[in-house]
Parts: sequence; C-alpha cells; structure tokens
Amino acid sequence: MPKLVPHNRLTFGEAECDAVMRTVRSGQWAQGPRVQELEAALARMSGVRHAVCVASGLAALRLALGALGIRSGDSVLVPAYSCVALANSVLAWGAAPVPVDVDGTHWNIEPALCRSHAERGRPRATIAINNFGVPAAVEEIVSGDVPVIEDCAHGFGIKKGGRGLGSRAQVGVLSFYATKLIGGGEGGAVLTNSDPIAHFVRSARDYTDQPADGHRMNDKMNDLEASLVLAQLERLPEMIAAREAVASRYLERLADPRFQRLYRIPPNTKERVWYRFAVEMLTTSAEKVVLGLEGLGIHAATPVTDWRPSDSPAAPVADRAYRMVVSLPLYPTLTEDEQDAVVVAFLRLCEENAHA
Repeated sequence: MPKLVPHNRLTFGEAECDAVMRTVRSGQWAQGPRVQELEAALARMSGVRHAVCVASGLAALRLALGALGIRSGDSVLVPAYSCVALANSVLAWGAAPVPVDVDGTHWNIEPALCRSHAERGRPRATIAINNFGVPAAVEEIVSGDVPVIEDCAHGFGIKKGGRGLGSRAQVGVLSFYATKLIGGGEGGAVLTNSDPIAHFVRSARDYTDQPADGHRMNDKMNDLEASLVLAQLERLPEMIAAREAVASRYLERLADPRFQRLYRIPPNTKERVWYRFAVEMLTTSAEKVVLGLEGLGIHAATPVTDWRPSDSPAAPVADRAYRMVVSLPLYPTLTEDEQDAVVVAFLRLCEENAHA
C-alpha cells in the first residue's frame, strides 16, 4: 500500500520561494549578507551575543567542541538515546563519546548521572539535547565544572525559566536540515556569549587563507540556505502553534483508557516545542508497530538509531527507548483528515495486538 501519510513533510510557501528568488537575483549566493542577517536574528531570538552560521548541525557540534578545546584522548558525555551525529562530532576530534542514560519521561540526559560521570571520569564536555522539543535540565548540568553544549535542533523559539533555548549553557547549537523544526535544506549555527568561542568557530568554518589543518574544512553556510532559514524564522511562532494544535488533538484522541496498558503518550508539558510526537509502546516493539502502520498507509518511525558500541556503559532507559519508542507524523501541514487517519490506524493496530 502506498504511504498515504508521510512521517515528515516540508513546510514552506511563497515566503520561502520569494526569499530564495531574491537571493538568486542578487547574485550573492555564497556566504554573505543573508548569512550575516540570519546570525543577527538568531542571536536576538536566543538572547546571546554571538550566532555563527555553519554548514550543518554536525558542523555546529564539531566546531563547538573544538572551541571548547576538545582534543584526542578526551571524553565527552552524550545522551545514550541520541542521534549518531553527536558521537561523530566527538570522534572527529579523536575524543571518546560516553553515553549517559536518559530520563524515562522525556528521554533527556540525566543530570545526576552526568554529575556521577564527572566525579569518576573527568569528562571535558557534555552535550544535552532538548529531545523531541522538551527542554533538558541544562541548568542542573551547567552547575558543575564541565562545559555544556545545548543542542536545540529539536526545540528553539521558546523560553525555559525566562531564558531562550540555546542560551542556557556555554554553547548552543542548531540544525537547519530540511525536516528539522526550522528548515533550510542544510545548515546550522553555534550560539554563545563567549567571544573566544565565537572567534574560533568563525575562523574554523573557513579554510581560505588559513594554515593547513585537517580540522579546518569548508563549513560555511551560503546565502541561499540563509534566505530559507530567515523566511522560516518569520513563520516560526505560527509553525510552533500549528504543531501544538496537532499534538493537542493527538493527546485527546489517544487518551483512550482501553489501551493505556499498551502505550504511553507524551505528558502535556507546556514549556516545550512539539517537534516529535513520541509514543512509548509497553507491550509491542516499535519496529512491529512501524511495520503495522506502514501496512495501513501511515509512515511512522523509530526516531533514533542505536549507534552505541557493545561495551558502552549500562543505560536501561535508553535501551528500552530504542526498542519501544515510535514517532507518529507531526508537522504544521498535517491536515485534520491525516491526523484522524493516524489515530484510527494506530488504535486499530493496538486493538489487534491486544487481542492477539
């Protein structure tokens, strides 16, 4: 059966098309005035002094780590339930990513475990993701001596405790991949109040007229991407509101007492962005649910792939999340008919499994 409802769909309109067309006609396609305009807008929105745009979210992570002085032989704490990009950014410096278990509600890195690792292993940095749009407990993590990178690829444009996401740690990073919260095709950004960190990233993103260095790559964003991101930033409040409306409808429809022993829906946390609608299955594996929904015309996903080596530290919550968490379609252009189709298919599958 063809996929009737995709897991992701780009959100764009005339504003994005016009923005890119203006840049094309300007003749300035490489890094230029649109990138500078975007950097100023991002710094203003997040409440930091510096925003430095780069080629991707992975580049933002890698350069942020370099700016913090991460080098070969160091260790960096990362959420055990997270995208492989975090591990790759650490490995790029010859350092070791150390997976730390996550909480069982939002799957964010556990501050207490970060402190425990810091006491035992002296890590050089910690990366904390605002997973699926729920702000991590960054304030608790930065209270220690280990620098923290706040990964805001899943959540940006709101405040937590009066502070913009991306401003709560020594460094914040963003990704503008096509299906992220803010899409630009590719691209990323580093957010910081530190002059030395901003200077390092600005220098390291460009190899032109610089000494030979294997870490100095072509990590620049271009003005075409920046134009897209600027247009998306203008629409970000309405896109966040649209995502919240979809999530509210899901929460209401999926709070079916008949099936509460089969799955756990996300808590209705107010201070969050609904980047993903992640459901934890309690009796059936995520893989089985995804395949079952595929047969009903719904493209769901296991949102994170387990990248951890076999000798990684024990992380029972992350282990379960990799096996049991399913991401249902959620994006601003998801129609009510499509939302209904997702709910009907998911509950039908749950009912079949309940009587299997």
